[in-house]
This record gives sequence, structure tokens and C-alpha cells, in this order.
Amino acid sequence: MKLLQKKTLSVLLLGALIPVLSGCGSNSSNANTNANANAAPEKSNAAATATEAPKETEVKSEPVTISYIGAASQLAVGNIKELIAQWEQKTGNKVDIQAIQDDQYDNLVKAKLSGGGDVDVFFGAYSKYDVPNQLLEISGESFESRLNDVALSSLKYTDGKIYAFPYPSSQGTWGVFYNKTIFSDLGLTVPKTMDDLNKDLAAIKAGGKTPFYFAAKDGWTMLQHHNAVNGILGGADAQVWDKLNKNEVQWKDIPDFVHQYKQVEDWAKKGYFNKDFLTGTYEKQQLSLAKGDVAMVVQGAFFVPEVIKQNADAQIGFFPLPNQDGSETIGLSGGTQIFIAKSSKHPEESKDLLRFLTEQPQAQSALEAAPGISPFKDVDVSAKMPDAVKEVQAFVNTGKIAKHGDDAYVIPMPYDDLVAAYAELLAGKITADQFVQKHQDMYAKNAKIAKIPGF
Repeated sequence: MKLLQKKTLSVLLLGALIPVLSGCGSNSSNANTNANANAAPEKSNAAATATEAPKETEVKSEPVTISYIGAASQLAVGNIKELIAQWEQKTGNKVDIQAIQDDQYDNLVKAKLSGGGDVDVFFGAYSKYDVPNQLLEISGESFESRLNDVALSSLKYTDGKIYAFPYPSSQGTWGVFYNKTIFSDLGLTVPKTMDDLNKDLAAIKAGGKTPFYFAAKDGWTMLQHHNAVNGILGGADAQVWDKLNKNEVQWKDIPDFVHQYKQVEDWAKKGYFNKDFLTGTYEKQQLSLAKGDVAMVVQGAFFVPEVIKQNADAQIGFFPLPNQDGSETIGLSGGTQIFIAKSSKHPEESKDLLRFLTEQPQAQSALEAAPGISPFKDVDVSAKMPDAVKEVQAFVNTGKIAKHGDDAYVIPMPYDDLVAAYAELLAGKITADQFVQKHQDMYAKNAKIAKIPGF
């Protein structure tokens, strides 16, 4: 998969391993749940005979079948089908689950929406659709108060309204994952600032270990560093993405961004990367950290279970990619969105299904089936996580989180050009300043192609 899928590998792999749904409360299908508890006390036979009006015959709605369309990779992970079966049993309604091949999914859904095809519930992202005209607004649902700030903000469209339910799957996070044994053997502590990190890097190399492993053959793995850097930017300036989207500021004007790539340039000169980085693969990256041949990687949290598979005894820890001043922030993806088509023939039943799936018990079950960073403040599956991911969750719980750049930035990612620029920087073929200029130019080009105002 390319980066857009892999970063969202954050959203596909670890827990991410992709998602499983949720909902909160109940609509028509739940309306009778508490009927007996709320009923008025029975009248005596005597009182009822003279005053009680004839009762109308109760009309029960016929069961409906909801069309539920998902990418095959999404539907293959977790226990979503079991949870949907519970809702079917509860309501008497049916759900027609349609697993579509990933590479065909977007085109099929768009065709159904534009052609009036049969679709009720489906996955996606706001950027793919004509939101007000194709998606059902669902603002005011009770799940809003249960989400962390990043998850909630990601569900708000540009008009301030909400058209998506939260999919109860893990959110993507990025930072530095390190081999605790190496740090312990060399007497190192977790760095808080960039100066601290640079001292650790020098000590690791002097100790005969490779400080950082980058895997350039699988281009998307390099770009996990890009994801970690973007988390720092959002924490340093909450308005940075809005400024970039309006072309009010250029990348070279963001000190934290430039500083991070100055560091990469310096690390390359000092030989802090694995010598085979141009041919390095994702699997080699996992194995190198697991075996203790390398001290650190910059990756998404989805990476950790793969490392543990390589060596069950590996002691892996986490820390945010440091900034100059020691402030700590990590980017957090908003997660996968799940929609109801505005043209749905069963909007109320569809809402009831998604409410059910996002209620706390079902959301807890879904995330336990594919453990990861929870978007819900009342759902924590740390007990099911590897230790390093527990550390990520603990950091998220501090609230030092920012909306991930790929969720906040409206310009399409120039994937191939970005991968190429990263490889050049790591190889020492271009300077940090040249990388930053290339970064500016490639995104500006895509903005013009996409006809984004201001470019």
C-alpha cells in the first residue's frame, strides 16, 4: 500500500489495523426496550370500564434490510459482523454486508451515490464526496461528548456540521519506538529535547549500534517520519494547517518544520542511519529493532505488534519525536468515518444501527478485537496492548495531541515526489533547505491541479 493507505495504516494496521464500528443510544428499534419500565400503573377493572376509550390496533413496522458497504480489508478485521448480528437479533432488521475489493471500493460507492443505487451505510472520507448533497447530517448525536478532541474535530465538516459516525477502530499515532535494552545497556534516558536526542544518537553510534533504521525500499515507511513531524507542527501552532490551506504561509516559514529536516541532514552526514537504507524494507526494519541491531525507528503504533512477532522478548518503548524546546505533541489521525447516504431508503434504521455500534459496550468490544488507540474517552483497551502501545495510549491520555496533518491539510499528497525527496535527503544528495523547497513546490503544484483557492 502507498502512504495514504499506510499512514492510515495507522488506521488500517494496528488496531489498525483496521476498524470496527460503533453507535450510541437507540432509535425506533430501541424504542420498546424500556416500555415496561416506563408504563403507567394499571387501572382497576372498575375504573377502566366506564372511561377507557377503545384502543387502536398497534401497527408494527415491517423489518427492513440495510445496505452496508465496506472495503474488504476493513470488514476482515475485528468483530464487526458479530456486533451487527447482535443488532439484527435485537431489532429484527437485516444488514446486507457487502465486502468490496479495496481498489474498487471508492469508484463503486461514488457510482452508487451519483446513480441513485441502493446504498445506506458506507465508509470513506469527507474529501471523497459532495458532503451536503450526498451525506446525511447527523449532528447532535450523544457520541460527541465521548470522543477525544481530535476524533471529534475530524468529524466536523467545513460547515461545522457532522455527517459521519465514528468508526470504533484505533486512531493512528506516530513517534519514536526504541529498543529499551540498548538504552539500558548504554545508560541512556528517554530524550525530551532535540539536543537530548542528539546526545543519545552519538552515544549509540559510539556503542557500536545503529541509531536509526530507515527503510527506503518501501517508500511509505520513510514517510512515517513525515507523519511524526506533522504532529509537532499542529501542537506548536493550532492554526498552522489553516494557514497552509489558505497559502498564507509557506513550509520554509515554519521554524519547527525546517528544524526537523536540518536534523535529518545532520544525521545523514554523521552516519546515524542503517547503511542499507536504500534497500531496507519494512520487514527488515521490524527485525532490526526486535533483535537489537538498531536502537530506534520512527513509525506508527501499528508497527509494534509486528516487532513483537519477530521477537516476543523484545523490550520496546515509545517517546514523541522531540522538538527544539522540549514541548511534546503527537499527531493523531481522526480515524475512519462511516456515513449514511442522504438518499438512503432507511435513514432512521441506519442511524439506529450506527448508534448501537458506537455505544460503549460495543465500542469496547470492537477495540478489544483489534486493539489500538481509542477515539472514545470511555473506552480503553490498554490491557490488550503491547507495552509500547500502552505508553502511546498513556501519552494520548495527557491530551498532548494534535490533528494529524493528512487529515487537516486539504492539498493531495504528492506521494511519489515526496518519497523521492526523502530518499535524496537521507542519501545526502540534497540539503534540508532544498528538501523544504521541493516540499513547497510539489504541494503547490498539486494545489493548482486540484484548483484549491489561493494557489
